[in-house]
Amino acid sequence: MTYRKRVERQYSRTRGSRSRVATATLKTKKWGTVSYPKGTKPVVAEVKVAGSESTVIKEGIGYKKPSDIEAIKEAFEKKVKNEFAQDQKANVELKFPNDRKAPVKFSVVGKQPLKPRIINYPGGWVPPEGIVEDIRKEVQNPKRKTASDVEVIAYLSSASLAGPPSEEWIRIYLYMTRNYLKSKGWKKFDGSMKFLDEYKTLREDDKRELKRLREWIFEQQKKDLAERRKTAKKLVAEA
Repeated sequence: MTYRKRVERQYSRTRGSRSRVATATLKTKKWGTVSYPKGTKPVVAEVKVAGSESTVIKEGIGYKKPSDIEAIKEAFEKKVKNEFAQDQKANVELKFPNDRKAPVKFSVVGKQPLKPRIINYPGGWVPPEGIVEDIRKEVQNPKRKTASDVEVIAYLSSASLAGPPSEEWIRIYLYMTRNYLKSKGWKKFDGSMKFLDEYKTLREDDKRELKRLREWIFEQQKKDLAERRKTAKKLVAEA
């Protein structure tokens, strides 16, 4: 193992201005190069949340005395509670590549309120961030009783990437897309988008299918949220 010193810019906690803090690096077989404040011993954090890959944090963490480790642990506990939802539990291990100290292991349950999630087509792609942000805003409405236009667009868009849609769903998708673009300020469709003017209205049978899809997406959201609430209660009981 070899050491290499370097200097990085960091923000001062007291003044809010930048100050230069010297850092050192340690090359390890397991985590590659680990960086930590000069004058401390390095700490590597491994964070595992159910359903996701482990996150390894190996930069900027170090300790001088045992009480520093407790402070690092408290900082991670606070971070998880502030950033994770109530149905998420993070298992954290603080490891010490520069000595033989035993890892510090602990678990933390998130505290962020549960919110409805996007119901995506199985095997499909995640919608663009702009669409996702619009959905996030709309699902917060407690009076909603069906899925919104943009949720239907996201679902159909994802489904179209998983397999060719029928003519019926193409008509519905283009109709919904036209309405969505109009809600974003589009006043007319010309050039390559002129074809959308052919989808100003829907046939009666298309309207019935659209209504069923709206209701189905909304029901799936409610079921998903109910299951997550059960998980959240279970995590609290186990804590």
